[in-house]
Amino acid sequence: MMEFAVALQRWLYISLTEPAIEGVHGVQDHKRKDSSAYPFIEIGEVSDVPDDAHGASGGEHVITLHIWSRSPGQIELKTIMAEIYQRLHDVGVDIDGPSTCFSLVEHTQSLEDPDGVTRHGVMAVQFTIRKLES
Repeated sequence: MMEFAVALQRWLYISLTEPAIEGVHGVQDHKRKDSSAYPFIEIGEVSDVPDDAHGASGGEHVITLHIWSRSPGQIELKTIMAEIYQRLHDVGVDIDGPSTCFSLVEHTQSLEDPDGVTRHGVMAVQFTIRKLES
């Protein structure tokens, strides 16, 4: 449901920044031009699948998070991903407008970037929304 896209991103940003995740140097929704401050979280790609079931409009909204780390090994990356999981998995989401919404972490993946230095975590977070009739 695209009408909730901005409210979901706002909720997601607040959930990732308040309180700050220890050691993370920012959360943004664009690729950084300056790559000096690692680790950081990027709010990435979004997909939206309408599902108007049972007479109520709704759908699934999936937001992909990218976590970037340059710490040797995987400990820093996996620690940050575990904190994000705790904050976002199986959570009721409070967004503007008459709706019900909850989030689930669909999947996680950790990769080594081709540069041989950067670690890249990927997390897909699914938001299931049902618009309540007023």
